[in-house]
Amino acid sequence: MSTHPVQDFYGFSRMPFGKDIEVASAFRSPSLENAVSMLGLGIHTEDILLLTGPIGGGKSVALRVFQAGLDLNRYHPVFLRGLGLSARDLVKSVLQGLLVEPPFGQAQANTLFFKTVTEFGRKPVILINDAQELSSGALLSLKTLASFEGDSKSRVTFILCGQPELRDILKYSRFASIQPRIRLWMEFTGMGLEESCRYIDHGVQAAGRPSPLFSDSAKSEIHKRSQGVPRRVNRICLRSLFEGAARKVAVIDASNLMFDDD
Repeated sequence: MSTHPVQDFYGFSRMPFGKDIEVASAFRSPSLENAVSMLGLGIHTEDILLLTGPIGGGKSVALRVFQAGLDLNRYHPVFLRGLGLSARDLVKSVLQGLLVEPPFGQAQANTLFFKTVTEFGRKPVILINDAQELSSGALLSLKTLASFEGDSKSRVTFILCGQPELRDILKYSRFASIQPRIRLWMEFTGMGLEESCRYIDHGVQAAGRPSPLFSDSAKSEIHKRSQGVPRRVNRICLRSLFEGAARKVAVIDASNLMFDDD
């Protein structure tokens, strides 16, 4: 089977800094570990959990790591994209994730949702990525969907994962009814210099090359230009590897880096 020329030149077993990284190979940054721990603790008692951060900041990876670690004897994960979901779309998508055929009408779907969740053998955990794209109606419906009258036990947990604007949206007065429901949240920020350096070295090692490939000066400059956001780090590293392989550069130094404005 043929491999990529960049992979061959640098001795990788697979191409590094891609989007298809396996959960087992994910860089366990403090932000990721904190997020996974918070979610793991929160699903026991909380109705709605919030995970926000910049584009490419590691939120989706944290969701994948968290989901992979769930005890499937106790929890049933349902992964959704928030893109344009209405209140009716949301409850129907959840029912489908619970392996139940939803009825046409929203009122009937809501009734079936409560019946299904109450009788379900495991607690549903609804992970909604790009939650800032949910319609206002879908966000408002979370209060209803998380409320089981006369039952103090948390029957379902919704995890909203999105960009920082999601927190700003939820501060609007029209969402006052669900604000008290969100008692735990996690905000991803860019990695610090030391963490960025370890992230780059980890990416190289996870691709099958044990020895460092980026010099200290290169890693420092990558951190500066990327502001420690993992996806930006990946893009700079990948572009620089292509350039380095084309020029037969054995070790990537600061002078060999490729940036978006190059």
